[in-house]
Amino acid sequence: MWQAAHWICALVALSCGVTPGAAVVQAAYDREVTAGSNVHDDSLRVLQAKCRDDGTDKYLCEIIFVSKKDAAERPFFDIVAIVRVAEGWELKSGLCKH
Repeated sequence: MWQAAHWICALVALSCGVTPGAAVVQAAYDREVTAGSNVHDDSLRVLQAKCRDDGTDKYLCEIIFVSKKDAAERPFFDIVAIVRVAEGWELKSGLCKH
């Protein structure tokens, strides 16, 4: 039964229980520029994300990121909240959200 569920998820391109990682957080952050965020930094790159869900497709993620504008590329840390939406993922708090 569980194998059938995974097959259905793959067939319709759903992640079905997959915890988001750095690429998902980066994509959600990058979507903010299309949402009109004036504090979006194109040079920000998420390197690592450790996310935990609350059982409702909402995740809190501990992230490590760098800014390509910083010559030393020092790592920075933040906690972000992201949620699964119809279009993918949406950043709810952290980084450029206030």
